[in-house]
Amino acid sequence: MSSVEPSYQAPAGPTRLGRYELIGKLATGGMAEIYLARLAGEAGFEKLVVVKRLLPELCASRAFVEMFLAEGKLVARLDHPNICEVHELGRDGADYFLAMPYLDGVSVAALAAQPIGDPVQRARLAAGVAVQACAGLHYAHELADREGASLELVHRDVSPSNLFVTTAGVVKVLDFGIAKVRGASAETEVGMIKGKAQYMAPEQVAGTSLDRRCDVFALGIVLYELVTGARLFDRESDYLVAKAILENPIPRADATTPGVPAALADAIAHALARDRAARPATALELAHEIEAAIAPASPAELAAALGRDLGGALDAQRTRQARVLASARGASSALATKPRAIARSRRPAAITAAALAAILVAGGVAVVAITAAARDHVGSRATVAASADARGLATTVAVATPPPPDAADPPEIDLAPDPSPSPHHASRPGELSVDSTPWATIAIDGRAIGVTPLLHVRLPAGKHVVRATTNDGRTRDVTVAIEAGRAAPPLVLRW
Repeated sequence: MSSVEPSYQAPAGPTRLGRYELIGKLATGGMAEIYLARLAGEAGFEKLVVVKRLLPELCASRAFVEMFLAEGKLVARLDHPNICEVHELGRDGADYFLAMPYLDGVSVAALAAQPIGDPVQRARLAAGVAVQACAGLHYAHELADREGASLELVHRDVSPSNLFVTTAGVVKVLDFGIAKVRGASAETEVGMIKGKAQYMAPEQVAGTSLDRRCDVFALGIVLYELVTGARLFDRESDYLVAKAILENPIPRADATTPGVPAALADAIAHALARDRAARPATALELAHEIEAAIAPASPAELAAALGRDLGGALDAQRTRQARVLASARGASSALATKPRAIARSRRPAAITAAALAAILVAGGVAVVAITAAARDHVGSRATVAASADARGLATTVAVATPPPPDAADPPEIDLAPDPSPSPHHASRPGELSVDSTPWATIAIDGRAIGVTPLLHVRLPAGKHVVRATTNDGRTRDVTVAIEAGRAAPPLVLRW
């Protein structure tokens, strides 16, 4: 799904979820719908929020439901100023949803794309972002259970699109949807890769066990890119990205951009050590190294930089936001005069989940929606949304600001030829989603696709043979029929 201009759509389906009135649909991703919603109270109290409703067609996958619920419960425990919270994990009939706050500002992906001052000024701003991100990540890494034992939480998807700078200069870590905690099933830890390929630690690329130091490596990549304005592991394919992470020399920041303080380049190089034992042991340790190397920009300085260097982007964003909100409010007022029609439009839907972290817009503020995660892996991508992060595996719908020129995400897996110009022609492709417990490698008609879960694989109409192979070598062939222009029932395999 490509980045889209914000456009109002009347809710298709429910007009309420729990205590939230759905004003308008802002976007639809591969696995979720994002709504502008209103929470009304006494004496005219009104609060605008964002509600993410999981799509009904994935309801057959118990794994997706469990991931969604686990993410909601995990994020509810993360209470830190540098982590974006979720207001509510709710269920309304068969619908599961998350309610999330507004944040006014820009993603670090947008910040990284801007030419900001001289190298030292840029380095101070980058350090200010990184130190706050370190604080949020360290808090998450230190999270313990009720008995005081560490949950050994690992974010696994630290990237510019999952860091957000508010206009107050506060950095927020987003999207703990694919976070790993102690006791997670081994089948989701070994042999499977989650995260954006260009921000993975070597141990992630290798599919081995992870700890908090993989987040330190990822943050080192982000800091390098903020300081230099250059992409570190930008390559033509995920295979070349993986090769670069595992084998190619990693340049120093001061070699890429002369003028970067050597001490800061040392701290970045320390975070980017391939051997995790040679990295800072914690995000807090990395923060101390950054602070010793350079004076990080304060929140006030970050806020000033957003107004000074990104003012045009923010102005354009807010113009579009105001247009979206005005349209939504106008349509909502019209709907309010027809309560019976609203009641008839309510339909229950069973929902399941996977990864989508959305930066949406409404009412003069950017809406950050933290969501559950899909499985991403080197060499195969199941893209569920557009990204403000160049060629990263998709986690963000950037409705607010146009992405940089190279920021287009890969399409959803597409094995179908281009459809006929006629919308009713029988050659229009259909879609198939596949899940397996335990996970399996999928080939369709002899062509390797990737590791389950796979979502919205586009296929020509007709019969296709799906071959699933588990990690221990078991194989199963299933023939599926794809109808033109329709999504087939999800194929869910149990072994």
